[in-house]
Amino acid sequence: MAENPFELLAKSQHLALKLASDTLRTVKETAVTGVTAPEELITQIAELSGAVAGLAGSISGLAGATAQPLQDFIVRQRELAETVAKFADAQSELSGIVAELAERQAEAVKALEKVTGPFFHLAGTQPTKPTRGRKS
Repeated sequence: MAENPFELLAKSQHLALKLASDTLRTVKETAVTGVTAPEELITQIAELSGAVAGLAGSISGLAGATAQPLQDFIVRQRELAETVAKFADAQSELSGIVAELAERQAEAVKALEKVTGPFFHLAGTQPTKPTRGRKS
């Protein structure tokens, strides 16, 4: 599509308004002509019929110009929702992996404390308190 959908919408609305005002003007002129020149009335009715058909075409063009961008927007929103759902699944899986890693790390620290505890006791040092997280 060469034009921006919103520009196309504005242009279509402008054309539809112009056609509507032309149609109303023609209706007024037709009423006057029906009184002053009845033979001209047939020509003006044909023109009026063409203007109404043109207005109907513009309205359907306007509907088409606005429907497609809206439809595209809805499709993109659906795609975004699917992507966010996949991201949530990945986050959930990652959360499980990180929780398992934390458990293993805690087990490794306990094992290390058992091995180093007697050495630190002989050296006369006190265990260092954690600076953040759980306080022991």
